[in-house]
Amino acid sequence: MNLHNVSRHGRIFVRGEMLAIQAKLAFAMRRTALVALALVLLALGLILINIGLYAYLTPLWGPVWAPAGLGFINVGLAGLALLVAAIMKPGPELAMAEELRNTAGDALEAEVRSASFVGSLAGGFDRAGMSSLVLPAITAIIGALAKRRQAKE
Repeated sequence: MNLHNVSRHGRIFVRGEMLAIQAKLAFAMRRTALVALALVLLALGLILINIGLYAYLTPLWGPVWAPAGLGFINVGLAGLALLVAAIMKPGPELAMAEELRNTAGDALEAEVRSASFVGSLAGGFDRAGMSSLVLPAITAIIGALAKRRQAKE
């Protein structure tokens, strides 16, 4: 276990975080675009349907209940569309990125906990001062990342 492995695992961990962020952003953009398109098409369709239904229902329901009934139907359909958008789940890209991040984090924690790690931080020389500063900092960072990961699960 050496500093090279720690930096490699750290880079993989950061790359996993970036992939997770990119996957979440791409999913949010796709969902937002689909919701916007659905809402525009829904509005156009509802306008035309409402015009036809209003003309049909006015003699049957009267001038007050025809627009009110159509309004309630439109609100129900809009709620249904928003419910479908809320139910959507992210794709497999997010799961893969999170798995990569978790694996790299576990490997990085193993590197820090290894016995020969302190000597590699000291550079093989008698630099105990540097290793006594760097090791607690890295351990604290990894501990905070582990707590954050456990809080998400």
